[in-house]
Amino acid sequence: MKYKSLKKFLYLLSVLWLLALNSCKHDDLHIDKTNENFRAGFDFVKNNYDLSLFAAAIEKTGIGPQLNSATQLTILAPNNAAFNILGINRPGDLDKMNPDTLKFLVQRHILDERIMVKDIPFNGIDVRYRTMAGTELYTSTVTRDNSNTLYFNGSLASRKDVTLANGTLHVLDRVMKATTNTTVQGWLSARPEYSILVSGLKKFGFWDELSTEGPYTILAPKNQEFEAVGMTAEAIAELNVNSYMGDRLFGCYVMRKKHFFVSDFVVFSIMNGNSFYFHPVANDTYILTITAGRFNYGNVYDQSIGYNVEVRTNKNYPYDIITSVKGHDQKAIDNLTDNGLVQDLQGILILPEQAVKNN
Repeated sequence: MKYKSLKKFLYLLSVLWLLALNSCKHDDLHIDKTNENFRAGFDFVKNNYDLSLFAAAIEKTGIGPQLNSATQLTILAPNNAAFNILGINRPGDLDKMNPDTLKFLVQRHILDERIMVKDIPFNGIDVRYRTMAGTELYTSTVTRDNSNTLYFNGSLASRKDVTLANGTLHVLDRVMKATTNTTVQGWLSARPEYSILVSGLKKFGFWDELSTEGPYTILAPKNQEFEAVGMTAEAIAELNVNSYMGDRLFGCYVMRKKHFFVSDFVVFSIMNGNSFYFHPVANDTYILTITAGRFNYGNVYDQSIGYNVEVRTNKNYPYDIITSVKGHDQKAIDNLTDNGLVQDLQGILILPEQAVKNN
């Protein structure tokens, strides 16, 4: 009797086990719905006051519904202070922009895939992603003191990995600038405020190469910087190229085979444990030492990123410091083109008398 009872018990147990297995078929699995506490892309942006100008830009382009319906996306959302840098302080200011230009601005801040901090290679420079505008986005990230610092086209992600119902969002401290279908040469040509630099680059033979593949990073003082030290267009026109070291006088503004956002110098300093980035002047003992960070300008510490260029007669001691010049105009740095970047510089690196050939 005991044997029969045990046999019956084991039979019932096996039946219950088979029933449990059948209840766990894949077709019957319950899939959790997307957390309804999270908003979709455009809904999140327009319900955050600090992103109200970006929300207005999206609304004017008409792509809001697309950002809500996308299944996976990344929104790089410039905050209101980022738009203020460009002189956009209220939604009505966006009406001054060409509609196609505004749409391009918005679309280059959107990716058709979810990119979180963990997805980006750490201690990387210029890791590339494709934007909705069809442009390449350059990402740099570095880790220090167990904290990740993340940049998109040189713009700091002040908030990272904000969860959306259909993706993720990062808040940027600057609007990313990009000019497609042009080179650094074309970019400078289109802006009269850099015409003296252009004339010097042409006179000393550095101009034509700037339309080639590159990449190039151009350190670019405006006309007012040259004129302040007597280097007017007329004065440059009168220079005898045979009497000066061209690589030093104007070649110093051209960084060949370099694609540098200002933030890259910050990343380099952390990765290499050296605050200086050294860039030699071609065919010369002179060297540029470049540092970058968030500096105090005019007794105002505003957290704006900037860079400093120091010209030395030699990399190592003994050396003399020839000049020290800053680039911190947030509206004028990190100008991305198809073959490099133009970085505005508030000062002159080398005066003509410092580049005279020794006969």
